[in-house]
Amino acid sequence: MSTPLKRNVIQQLSLTYRAMMLAFDAQVGHPLPRWRIILALAERGTCSQKFLAEHCRLDPASLTRQLQSMEALGWLTRATDPNDNRLTNVTLTEAGMAVHDEATPRRQAFFDETLEGMTPDEIATLESALTHLEAQFKSVASRAKAGASQAAEGKTAGGDGADGAPAPAPAPTSTPTPARKRTPRNPA
Repeated sequence: MSTPLKRNVIQQLSLTYRAMMLAFDAQVGHPLPRWRIILALAERGTCSQKFLAEHCRLDPASLTRQLQSMEALGWLTRATDPNDNRLTNVTLTEAGMAVHDEATPRRQAFFDETLEGMTPDEIATLESALTHLEAQFKSVASRAKAGASQAAEGKTAGGDGADGAPAPAPAPTSTPTPARKRTPRNPA
C-alpha cells in the first residue's frame, strides 16, 4: 500500500473519530469522556480515581476536571478510601444513576443509527480492523517510549543513543578529559 494511501486512512480515522465524538454528544447528551465515567460507575459501583483514569483512558488531570464538574452537578461523590488514604473513591449518586438510566436508551439508538446499513459481516470486519489498529498504535507508542528511554540512557551512559550501542572511543588527546559524574535519574 502506498504511503499517501496509508496517510489518508489515518487522517480519515482521525476525522471519523472527531465526527463520532460530536455525534455521540449530540445524540446521548453527554461528551463521551463524561459518559465513560458515568457508565463505569453505574456498572462497577464505587471506583478509585486511579481505576477510572485507566479504565476510561483519561489523563488524571482531565479526569479530575470531569469529576469536579459532575460532583458540582450532584451526580457523584468523592471520598478518601478508608483503607488507603492515597486513593480517592468515586460513587454515583441517585441523581447520577438517573442520568445514566435516562441516557442509556439514547446511547443504544446512537449505536443502531450510526451502524445502520452495515451487515453483521461488515461490522465484524470493521471491528477487527479497528482492534488491529489499536494494537498497532499501542505497539508504536511502546516502541517510541522505549527508544526515547534508550536514547536518554545511551546519552548518560556514553552510548550514541541511536541503536543503544556504545559510541566509538574518542581519539586520544594530549590532556585526558575528566570522567563525567553520573547522577541518578530518579533519586527517590
